[in-house]
Amino acid sequence: MAAIAALGFKLHTGWAALVALAGEPGNLEVLLRRRIELLPPGDAVPRFVYHKAAELSASQAVELVERAASASQETAQIAVKDVLDHLRSLDHAVKAVGIPSASRPVPKDLSEVLRSHPMIHTAEAALFRQAVASACEGCGLDVISVRERDVWPNAASTWGLKEAGLRKQVDGLRKSVGAPWGIDQKTATALALLALRSGR
Repeated sequence: MAAIAALGFKLHTGWAALVALAGEPGNLEVLLRRRIELLPPGDAVPRFVYHKAAELSASQAVELVERAASASQETAQIAVKDVLDHLRSLDHAVKAVGIPSASRPVPKDLSEVLRSHPMIHTAEAALFRQAVASACEGCGLDVISVRERDVWPNAASTWGLKEAGLRKQVDGLRKSVGAPWGIDQKTATALALLALRSGR
C-alpha cells in the first residue's frame, strides 16, 4: 500500500516553489522540492500579464488575460501530473495539496483591475493561484487553502504543536535535504503539513 504524501506550494508571479512531504512532525520526509514554471517557455505569454494588459486596448487586454490563464493552467497541469507520476514511482500517493489563499478578491471587470496598480499585482497572483488549484483539482487532489500569514499557526495547531517547535523542526530539515532551504521551501512545507493532516 502506497504511503501518504502531500504537496505544498509557495506561489510567485509565473512560477511556484513546490515541496512534497511525507511522514508526520518528528519524522518528516521531504520527497521532492522543485521550482514549477507556470507559463510555457518563451515569451509568447508575458510573465507580468496584467501589467502588459494595462498597455493594450480593452479587447487586446481581454484576449491576453484569457490566453495567459489558459496557458498557465495547461502548464501547471503538466507540471503537477509529472510530480504525481514521480511520487507514484516512489510508492507514495498524494491526496491533498496546500496553497496560499487570496488576500482579497479580484473584480470581474478587467478595466477595474487595470486602473489600479495594487489590484494588477493581486490579479496576477490570483491567476497563477487559480492555475495551480485547477491543475491539482484536475488530478483529483483536495486543495487546502489558507492565508499565508495564517499558514504556520494553522499547521502547528492542526498537529497539536506549538508554532515555534514546528518551525524549528522544519528549519532542521535543511540538514538532510541541503540547499536551497529558504522561506519558499519552508512555507511550502508548512502548507504541505496542513494538506498531509487533511489527507489522513
